[in-house]
Amino acid sequence: MDQSPGLIVRRSARHDTALRAQITVAPEHAGLVRLNAGASKSGAADGDMVDFGAGGVGIVTGVFLPRKCVLRLRVAHPVRADEVLLDVFVRVQRTIMTDRRPAYLVGASFEKPTPEQAAQIEAMIRRLEEPGVERAG
Repeated sequence: MDQSPGLIVRRSARHDTALRAQITVAPEHAGLVRLNAGASKSGAADGDMVDFGAGGVGIVTGVFLPRKCVLRLRVAHPVRADEVLLDVFVRVQRTIMTDRRPAYLVGASFEKPTPEQAAQIEAMIRRLEEPGVERAG
């Protein structure tokens, strides 16, 4: 007998982290979504990647991002800023206001990762599973 009829069950482990991230709206949604005043003049918004798993990420940011919006997410190495750990496209699955600053917790899934992006995702998982690895920048 099926133990979870109709339930969506997470199939991968999530790793808590605190890495600085940069978010931009992907080209396919750039005409529909514009980041608010919390974004820089370049059109990018800063945030913190607070969790990571094989299926997606959690990001805390000061800008509201609508559900289903596709974003480009870039995460630099916490020590060597010129080294990019992650450069992927994600699709917003949920946005929750966390406090009155405002701040939003965005849950996003990876959007059609290329082989190179899939390798970056796997490398990030390996890095986060290493004992004693830095998780904050």
